[in-house]
Amino acid sequence: MKKTIAVTALCVLLAGCQNTKARPPIKTAPVVAPSPTVTQPVKPAQPMISTGTEEVMYSCMKELNALQQVNSAVYQTRSAELNHIVSEAKLYMRVRGDVSTDIHQIMDAAYKFRISKTCNQIRNDLTNALIERVVSR
Repeated sequence: MKKTIAVTALCVLLAGCQNTKARPPIKTAPVVAPSPTVTQPVKPAQPMISTGTEEVMYSCMKELNALQQVNSAVYQTRSAELNHIVSEAKLYMRVRGDVSTDIHQIMDAAYKFRISKTCNQIRNDLTNALIERVVSR
């Protein structure tokens, strides 16, 4: 249960900066006179790690829970891996605001990859364990 809470907390942390398409547009006051210089609006840096991570983590957790029922030994291994990534991601999210955009791009992609890789391993382990039960009986 604690592991599920930790992973869910990661999802909440990672989903904190969802893409701006879901937000209502910001209303601005009408411009009375044309401005001689045109400035581009500055977009806040959004974590790429949050894009689609909620859906991935939800299905990953469901498959991890299923793996617990099918093969508890493999579940323990994969659960520990996922918890390790979650704890590292929490640390990164605490310092993310203090690092450059270049580092954001690198680290967001790295954590997205690690989460996807571990979830893929969980899916493969679950599939193999289920197939093994069918073939061996």
